[in-house]
Amino acid sequence: MGVFEIVVISLGLSMDAFAVAICKGLSIMKMNWKKCLKVGLYFGLFQAIMPVIGFYVGETFSRVCRSC
Repeated sequence: MGVFEIVVISLGLSMDAFAVAICKGLSIMKMNWKKCLKVGLYFGLFQAIMPVIGFYVGETFSRVCRSC
């Protein structure tokens, strides 16, 4: 994967996270630091884990398809 593809994927992920963060921020009635940190931690965790899971699933399918 080249630099261009990595930049495009990172922009897509950041726009997705931004849209979800705006919606979540608008839905919270009473804001405090604990809620902000909790939501930020969840978003960061999922944004970090999902591409890794996708990579390993893709690698697994790639190996399976080569053996067919």
